[in-house]
Amino acid sequence: MNAEKERELTQLVRRNPFWICLAIFAVLSCDYGFRLGNLFQQRQQLSETQLVQAQNMGALAQAQQLERRLEGLSLELLQVARTNATANQIVRDFNIQWNPGPAPAAPAPVTGNQQPSASSAKPGGLQP
Repeated sequence: MNAEKERELTQLVRRNPFWICLAIFAVLSCDYGFRLGNLFQQRQQLSETQLVQAQNMGALAQAQQLERRLEGLSLELLQVARTNATANQIVRDFNIQWNPGPAPAAPAPVTGNQQPSASSAKPGGLQP
């Protein structure tokens, strides 16, 4: 009789897909839970990144402003170095050079013996 009960029980399990569906549902629920947790973590990281980016934009604007000021000072120092020995020594000590950037598409023609001044110099990079 015990063997008959086991056989009936196995046939009942074979006919009833409840346990298989329950196992699949449990696995899918766990997977969804992990994915949802990862999604919340990514959302938090994105918010933190946006905050850091906003903070960095202020620092970038400051750096660009400082670069423009340093460029102007360096150009003045290079001009003064032509006539002043101390300025010339500073230029040589720090190896300051003026390397103008690429020329604009339509440069203005220079007439006569005029030399471009520092205020009309093309933006470029100063090399320390």
